[in-house]
Amino acid sequence: MGFLNDMALAARNGLSRASGAVTRMTAALNGNRPLAKVDPPPEQPASIRQVIDEMRRLSVALPAGDGVADFHRMYLHVTERVGEEVAARSFQDAAFMERLDCVFAGLYLDACRASDANSRSNAWQPLFELRAQPGTAPLQYALAGMNAHINFDLGLALVRTCRQLGRTLDSPGVRADFLAINELLAAEVQQVRESFLAGAAVDLDRAAAPVLNVVGGWSIEAARDAAWLSATVQWALQGRPDAYAGYLESRSSFVGLVTRQLLTPVTFPERPAVPGNGV
Repeated sequence: MGFLNDMALAARNGLSRASGAVTRMTAALNGNRPLAKVDPPPEQPASIRQVIDEMRRLSVALPAGDGVADFHRMYLHVTERVGEEVAARSFQDAAFMERLDCVFAGLYLDACRASDANSRSNAWQPLFELRAQPGTAPLQYALAGMNAHINFDLGLALVRTCRQLGRTLDSPGVRADFLAINELLAAEVQQVRESFLAGAAVDLDRAAAPVLNVVGGWSIEAARDAAWLSATVQWALQGRPDAYAGYLESRSSFVGLVTRQLLTPVTFPERPAVPGNGV
């Protein structure tokens, strides 16, 4: 759709320049200096194994055809892959990556456990509100969940993980492992796209084109860069609780708007009448 394509183009053209400017600004403000360590909240998973076990239990409870389930299946597979890579010590800082995955996944699980819209962030609310919406393809739900999780949760998770472990965004391995986990996410998104296209291959123009028009402007690379940019802003706002809360509120609302746009129902065009069939 025009809205998403315009946003994607703006992100590609301006995000790298904006990211550089904000990074320089935050360095001038605090130099990414270490901040006081904080304890993990009691409900935060303590290991990737615990995350996977909880996600598998949740899978059983999600009904067939549910939009949240479309995202959940993809994200569970990503989390299993991350667990394998941590066990194989594929990351520069395995302890950091395991904690980041626990904090990151915990934010999604918080959204699943929320009892109502008031206890769930605006970034996630459209996915849960529209989870049974007619005319919405599984690919849309998968990317809508990914949008909420990367564009809002990932920056928040980066800052929380660094503070829990006494690191900064400049600590060795943090940026490299952040990019590595996004490579896993990108590969999973590509598999979902290819699976959707394979399922629609018998009638590609009719079945797939309307969906691709909606989701075609969304880019995991732009979302990744926006998440890092968000983390640098959040780091600069640590110690300023009112400003920090205001920033998170405005960002979650913006991300939620994109999530809702990704879930725009599509209308599949009718098949053209075939002469001689009495249609």
